Amino acid sequence: MREVQKNSVWIRETEGENPRVLFATAFSLNGRTNLTDIAKKLPEGVVICDSALIAGVSHVESILLQTKEYWRRNLHLVRNPSIEILMRVTCKAQISDAVRLSRIENLETVALFGLVGSREVASETIEGFSKELRGATQDLALLDLTPSKAKNLKEVHGLPKSLSGEKLRIALQEKSVLLVFSK
Repeated sequence: MREVQKNSVWIRETEGENPRVLFATAFSLNGRTNLTDIAKKLPEGVVICDSALIAGVSHVESILLQTKEYWRRNLHLVRNPSIEILMRVTCKAQISDAVRLSRIENLETVALFGLVGSREVASETIEGFSKELRGATQDLALLDLTPSKAKNLKEVHGLPKSLSGEKLRIALQEKSVLLVFSK
């Protein structure tokens, strides 16, 4: 696997029988914004959500690799890859709960990430999204796990307050894996 991390975008290419491109970035918006209409225009396998739900690039990477592997095994949660990724990142078994928690109707910062077929699709998606968000500032650091974000994620997911950052990421990954048993 090849990994590229620039100041504003993280990209990783997988190898094997079904190579995919994983990518992530984030944007700071000009005030609170409703991105519902933009979300509907995104390609299959691409998701937006509140960047406060992301515990770092490694969290996004694990969710995207999980999704890829479960789809390879034909163990998907839902038919739509974008919804599946959203359910996994929010750790919610109900689509409506995942959409509600994504907060796309009222965002100040947004994470954009996905699992697509090529670098071109990833680049075109990011460019198109950026054009839709006139004046937004792209900043990969918005995905970093900060102390305030960690506190919020522990509360949202009902996790112990004593978890360190790395243990929080592991707990979120495990909660996501367990979704397959909620079907």
